[in-house]
Amino acid sequence: MKCEQCGFIPNPGDQVCINCGAKLSIKNAVMPGVETINIEKNMNNNKKIIPLLVSIIIVLSIIIFVIVKFLVLKR
Repeated sequence: MKCEQCGFIPNPGDQVCINCGAKLSIKNAVMPGVETINIEKNMNNNKKIIPLLVSIIIVLSIIIFVIVKFLVLKR
């Protein structure tokens, strides 16, 4: 990753470019040994999980309704 001002390649973890003194963006200030988080990828995963959870809740509600209805009619 390069400095947006001068194109210098900073060391991992640098917050300021040692060549021109410009403040580095968050994506440039990666700490060594720390994996960067891809927020867009995590957001896409959440978009898949929410409909799945809603579907599971609906199916469980129907099953519970049928079981309760069966027990009430059984009496």
